Amino acid sequence: MILQAGGSAAAGTCGDCGAPVGGNFCSSCGADLRASSLGFLGQAVAPVRRSFPIVYAKILTSPIRQTVALAQDPSYRNYLSFALSGVALYCLMFVPVVMRMVVPTGGAQVSESMLTLMKALSQIGIYFGVVLTFLLGYGLFRMFAKERKSLAAYFKLYAIAMGFVAPIYGAYEFVVRFVLGGVSMTTLGTMTEADLLKPTTIMSVVLALLLWVYFVAIHRRFWVMPIWKATLLYFVASIVSGQLGYWIMWWVGFYSARILTAAGIVT
Repeated sequence: MILQAGGSAAAGTCGDCGAPVGGNFCSSCGADLRASSLGFLGQAVAPVRRSFPIVYAKILTSPIRQTVALAQDPSYRNYLSFALSGVALYCLMFVPVVMRMVVPTGGAQVSESMLTLMKALSQIGIYFGVVLTFLLGYGLFRMFAKERKSLAAYFKLYAIAMGFVAPIYGAYEFVVRFVLGGVSMTTLGTMTEADLLKPTTIMSVVLALLLWVYFVAIHRRFWVMPIWKATLLYFVASIVSGQLGYWIMWWVGFYSARILTAAGIVT
């Protein structure tokens, strides 16, 4: 006998994840399918369990295991909205950091509005680097892993990981660069000798390594391979995409500004 849950169990599906049901609990997501004494409140609670704050808190309890578990859970379909929510929080906190960045002007005198435009355009490189890391990572891991995972399955893993990491990255950059005025992860490559002894430098290096270890670990677990192989493959993908993304980040802003200035669109 199929019990009603959220009004959809009567049709043979779970009101939470949509999987076929036939008992008191969903075999896919574990949702309680018994008639709730809370009535309509039971229907309202189901989507909350898949909301960004709840899922984020769940990943925080065990980042590596929970990220991979969600990626391999067929009932979890909100991974794209989770990623977009995380990126939105990152952008919100990273805007002040962008406005304090220095962009190459080629020695030319440019207006304040032009500098702002160049800084905004330079961020294209960051997103290009993320996309390139994803594509290179999938190609390398699929080539050398025993299990042939699909592109869609890997995209789900990567989306969840980005949704989890992006707010951490943005919050840290905001606090260190905008509030403390120290050395953040984005400025590690442009440090001076005096910066080496700053506490924020050590913190940035540690956090950058932890984030890198997190990505290596979820790849090792997802692709089921030795840690040394996962480390090597992700190292290649991240280094290549990082260098290209960094180059594009600066020069897209510079050349776009030059073209717009030459065309008389901006001054």
